[in-house]
Amino acid sequence: MQNTVSRNRRRRRVIRAAATQRVEAAWTCVNALCPDFSLSARKGIAQKVLDLCRGETPARIRINAAQVQEIVWRNSQCVNPHCPMVLFSRELAEELNAFFNEDR
Repeated sequence: MQNTVSRNRRRRRVIRAAATQRVEAAWTCVNALCPDFSLSARKGIAQKVLDLCRGETPARIRINAAQVQEIVWRNSQCVNPHCPMVLFSRELAEELNAFFNEDR
């Protein structure tokens, strides 16, 4: 019985230490990346980071057609200035999202 209690205490101590490290890491990152944010805004961001660490918030990033269009147009050039570029941005967005969701 005493051995079990000792193991449980040790286990809780290890879990508490890991949680403390995660909180400190989240605060350090938020303070470094967003030093001008208010305390409440930094708390919110840190809480979202910790939620991601616990796996409570699914990290789901989707790209839409307008974002694809902006990315492609910003990084492309046509040799003919009067040529309209045909871009199938919705289809490209679907393919990008499908590609990045295959890993999950």
